[in-house]
Amino acid sequence: MPHESKLSLGATPAATAEQWQQAVAAVLVKSKRMAESDDPADAPQKLAKHTTDGIEIAPLAGSDVARELASTPTGSDAVRGHLQSQVPEPGDVPTWDLRVFISDRTQQPTDALEGGAGSLWLSSRALGGVGAVLDGVLLDVAPVVLDSADPVADGTELINAAGGALHPHSNLGLDPTGELLLTGTPADAQIAEVAALARDNSIRGFVIDASIVHDAGAGEVLELAYAAAAGVQLLRRLDEAGIDASQAAGLIEFRYAATDQQFTTIAKLRAARAIWARICQVAGIDDDVQAQHAVTSGRMMTQFDPWTNLLRTTIATFAAGVGGADAITVQEYDAALGASDDFSRRMARNISNLLVNESHIGQVHDPAGGSGSIERLTDDLARAGWAKFTEIERDGDIRAFIADGSLAKELDAAIARRTEAIAKREQPITGISEFPLADETMLAREPGYSRYAEGALIRPVRDADGFEQLRREPATRPVFLWPIGPLAAHTARATFAANLLTAGGIPVVQGKAGADFDTLAAAAREAGTSVICLVGSDEGYRTEGPALVKQLRGVGPAHIINAGKPVSEIADLVDDFMAVRQDALAFLNRTRTALED
Repeated sequence: MPHESKLSLGATPAATAEQWQQAVAAVLVKSKRMAESDDPADAPQKLAKHTTDGIEIAPLAGSDVARELASTPTGSDAVRGHLQSQVPEPGDVPTWDLRVFISDRTQQPTDALEGGAGSLWLSSRALGGVGAVLDGVLLDVAPVVLDSADPVADGTELINAAGGALHPHSNLGLDPTGELLLTGTPADAQIAEVAALARDNSIRGFVIDASIVHDAGAGEVLELAYAAAAGVQLLRRLDEAGIDASQAAGLIEFRYAATDQQFTTIAKLRAARAIWARICQVAGIDDDVQAQHAVTSGRMMTQFDPWTNLLRTTIATFAAGVGGADAITVQEYDAALGASDDFSRRMARNISNLLVNESHIGQVHDPAGGSGSIERLTDDLARAGWAKFTEIERDGDIRAFIADGSLAKELDAAIARRTEAIAKREQPITGISEFPLADETMLAREPGYSRYAEGALIRPVRDADGFEQLRREPATRPVFLWPIGPLAAHTARATFAANLLTAGGIPVVQGKAGADFDTLAAAAREAGTSVICLVGSDEGYRTEGPALVKQLRGVGPAHIINAGKPVSEIADLVDDFMAVRQDALAFLNRTRTALED
């Protein structure tokens, strides 16, 4: 008689949306983010987040959303990558290609390949040519992608080094519009010659590098629209060179940035393929699966607490793998500081190696497929990206969009939105705006290679710049934290105040809990500061605050801050306050000015 498991899940009914809403509401009521009288149906919306473009990241969406979208332009067939679209052979583990960027002659390509890399991204601009660095590289096994000012000359050198036997995913790397942004001069003159060279050697010839605009500040929507518009621009130029659209599409690879916003990264890569599939449909191109190279974001990297960059790049690499990228380049944890060392390069390779060989992400076919929240975000990003792309096309093309200043304006607006979110710590940066390390000494690195030439039309930015600028020029005087009440009453706000002040490069001296006024006043004088931050509970502020502020004014402190939103009893008595969701950068600059005065 067959055994019937008592643990069978077949009889377990699926949870309804209403049950999920009630469960979320119960947690929010307990944390006082909802009232018991509020409608549970409103609970998930309180957890919703938004990208800096205003696209909602739904906290709760069922598989019904995926089913509804299945037959739309962002259905599963349109958003899957090459690896996810293939049916693997028995025992085969589809995975991405770990691509290493080489821009320093001290880097040995053979070391990178032996350390787990699958392909090379070579900057001939920095290396002064490519032939000399390829000794020992099996060019028919390891694809090579060029970053070159003269892809015809460097490509010919590469082809000669391979004896004509290059891996088909090798790429001469010409990016006509990207070259315009990076150098101020477009690279249109070589399009026909690069196309012929690539076609004759059965390799790719072109890259559409949208990570350039990402690192210059673009949000996901503008990055997607730029990639689509630059891709269409290139198709037109290749058509003028007499190359059929289907053949032209096969010569192009797209490059996107992967960030530590994992859901957005997953959805962005999927949305990019949906947009390109629609373009291919209009152009009559049969093979509509976009070849994608993801590179971890340079914009998200920090100079202070650089080891936290290992976490950021791990999340970004995971997201790119789940999103279906064909190749992934992991930036080194010290990349924002300058030239990386051998250790950081090995760590970068191992992030991808671990995710492939130990986390086994590649063994799951389209892991994000069917997730209601991801499918919805994919659809929303694709539609927003398509709308911006058609807007660019309506007003001319990507070159006109750049020439009339529209791209620069869009980048400025995106930077302003993100700067505000970071300043208010709505978009926290671990180790920078949150949990900074006090008295940290920045790692020393030699200047590294930059792809941006003197005549570049846009420049890279980094999200941490606002806070890190304050850290690079620390205040010489501290803020004294004046405790009100017992330890339990002020620890939380003292910790909050110390973290925020440290994030702004302001030293902190903590007053002793339970000490009398004269002892604390003497400690503040010894610290050499006249800026006092009160740390306590709201009740302590009400009962002790007014008299304490009056007493402090009597002995000379020139600037008194309140940790937390001030209660009415002291709101008009203190000079400033620090609280959640205020503009932290503005507060820190005001406090530094007070310290100088």
